[in-house]
Amino acid sequence: MPNSIRVSKLMTPPNQWPQIRGDADVLTAVRLLRIVTEDEKLEHGHSTPLIMDENYNLLGFVHLTDLLKNIKHLWEKKGEPTAPDEHAYPAVRELVVPFQGAVRQDDDILKALEIMMEHNISLVPVLNDGKLEGIVKLSDIFSTVAGLLLDKEGPEEKHRLLRDFHIPL
Repeated sequence: MPNSIRVSKLMTPPNQWPQIRGDADVLTAVRLLRIVTEDEKLEHGHSTPLIMDENYNLLGFVHLTDLLKNIKHLWEKKGEPTAPDEHAYPAVRELVVPFQGAVRQDDDILKALEIMMEHNISLVPVLNDGKLEGIVKLSDIFSTVAGLLLDKEGPEEKHRLLRDFHIPL
């Protein structure tokens, strides 16, 4: 059952997640995210940037919407486009949302799920002595728990559910 599955089985290693130094300004962060999400073809859902201090300690994350709010003048200005470098941008550390909890690799996934449900979040860092070892996502826990609890159904029941309740694209 879910309480026997360790976080280490579901976590995404930190090198597969965008990480930005907190002293980078917002425009630099947007540029970096564009590069890493396109060039490195990160898996869907790996676009929320983790913000690190100068010693590579996790400060938290930044919402993509907060980054875009800080550059929206680039597409809103009437007439002449604004050159991106003519504007002062805040450091991303000023936009950081601290994580509301953390887990260890040997914790069960239900501990991470409790943190997610309590704080209405979808990411929880995996730390060891304050150092980032990975990120566990709600979508991975959901798939695992749903599979454990519901995959006992036979093909007839799956067909019935799809027929009666699924709205095809």
